[in-house]
Amino acid sequence: MIVELEPFEYAWACHVGNQRFIANWYNTDGNHYQHRTDNNTDDRRTADMAAAICELAIAKATNRYWAGHVWAREDHQKYRGRPDVGTNIEVRRSKNNQSVMVFKKDLGKNQILFAAHPIPPEFRLVNVWGFLNCDEAWRLGDPSKFDPDNSRHVSKNLFQPIAERTPTK
Repeated sequence: MIVELEPFEYAWACHVGNQRFIANWYNTDGNHYQHRTDNNTDDRRTADMAAAICELAIAKATNRYWAGHVWAREDHQKYRGRPDVGTNIEVRRSKNNQSVMVFKKDLGKNQILFAAHPIPPEFRLVNVWGFLNCDEAWRLGDPSKFDPDNSRHVSKNLFQPIAERTPTK
C-alpha cells in the first residue's frame, strides 16, 4: 500500500523528526545503526525524519492515533513501552526496501510490527508493507550480523498487507 502524505502531514512529520534529532544532538547513534556495513546509511537527521514520516503514514493507513512523541535518549527509560502508533503498534522503517529489524525487547508485549519504506528522495510517498505480531516476526526473522542474540532482520515478503480501504459515499 502506498500512502501519500498531504503537505501539512509531511510538514508535521518532518518537524517531529527534526525535534527528535535536536533532542539527541550530542548522543551517538545506536549500536544497530553504527554497525551497518553497507555504507548506505542516512545522516541521523534524515533517518529521524524518515522514521517519523513512516509512523505518520502507518497511523494514516490504519486510522490510528500518532502522538509524534519526542524525548531525549536519557529519558527513554521513562517512556519505554509507549507504542509508536495507536496502543500497540511498533513502526520500523526500511532503508534498503528489503527488511526491517525486530528486537528482543519487542517480544512478549502483544505488539504489532508494521514495516514501511519511505520513497526517496523527499519521502512524500511511503510504501507500507504490512504487519506481523512482533513475536511472529522474531520467529520468522534472520539473526542480524551485529547482534544476533538481540535483533533479527524480517524480510519484506513476510508482512501481511493492510487491506485496501473501500471508499465510502
